Amino acid sequence: MPLNRNKLSGLILILLAIGSYASLQIGHVEIDLFAAIISPLYGNTTPDTIILWHLRMPRTLMCLIVGFGLGIAGAGLQGFLRNPLAEPSVVGISSAAALGAVLSIGLGFSALGLYFTPAFSLGFAAIASWALIKLTSKAASKHSVILIGVGISSLSGAFTTLVLSLSENPFAINEIVFWMLGSVTDVSYHHVLISAPLVMLGSFFLLRAANGLDLLTLGEETAASIGANIPKLRRDILIGTALTVGSITSVVGMVGFVGLVTPHIVRPFVKHEPGKTLIWTPPIAALLVLISDVTIRLLPTASEIKLGVLTALLGTPFFLYLVSKQRD
Repeated sequence: MPLNRNKLSGLILILLAIGSYASLQIGHVEIDLFAAIISPLYGNTTPDTIILWHLRMPRTLMCLIVGFGLGIAGAGLQGFLRNPLAEPSVVGISSAAALGAVLSIGLGFSALGLYFTPAFSLGFAAIASWALIKLTSKAASKHSVILIGVGISSLSGAFTTLVLSLSENPFAINEIVFWMLGSVTDVSYHHVLISAPLVMLGSFFLLRAANGLDLLTLGEETAASIGANIPKLRRDILIGTALTVGSITSVVGMVGFVGLVTPHIVRPFVKHEPGKTLIWTPPIAALLVLISDVTIRLLPTASEIKLGVLTALLGTPFFLYLVSKQRD
């Protein structure tokens, strides 16, 4: 059911505007949104202004960044691996980034400053992506990316468990567990400034691969024979995934299933073309993360459910449906 590009663009922009408005308006404290927006223009600072500009605005921006980055990485990996069950965690980047953050918290570096945990996380994501590129550079098959990625993910998970088991500080363990659940609750503009440039850079590498993904639908050998540079395509996908997923995980923790689910929502509207799926998935993923975060605030719970928990609860049934469909 393909849609006209202009109609699709307009619909997505309207939905994103509605989602952003809901994210800024809805919360445990009711605010006058219009007054909070214009108050700084007159030099006034009210409680509503503080809530809007220092709490809800960075949270809304981070939801958009998280959705955009995970969506484009998921679409890129599914297109390159030609596997509808692929998502960013399959190549081990998110697990490596999580290990870096866990080490920073467990060793006490996170207490030294705001940027230590993201720096550790991004460093480990960079190491994992370098290992992936090096180890798969001479491999002929796309399956090598999956196998090596699973190996990196398993190794990172094992070290993460080891750090948790050896830590003697209960406060550090508690912080690690909550961080790994994934949340945008306490983000600030500092976190936005850390992740946004890297997500943009990673998106550049991924979008550069759009034409190559379309050619890849013909098969690797055929695509290579008509001009597709498979090693360069693999490199762009892995670097783009590392930058987007690594920067997001370093700031908000583990948020799963967004990169898995969203491309499947988009494909029917773009004739199942990988290149177009790569382009249209990010804004839809951003909308889904916004909706998930607003839902969290509306749930009548004593404390907010973590974003990663909600996306897992919603994404797992969809994943099982995809698996059953693959078997059929």
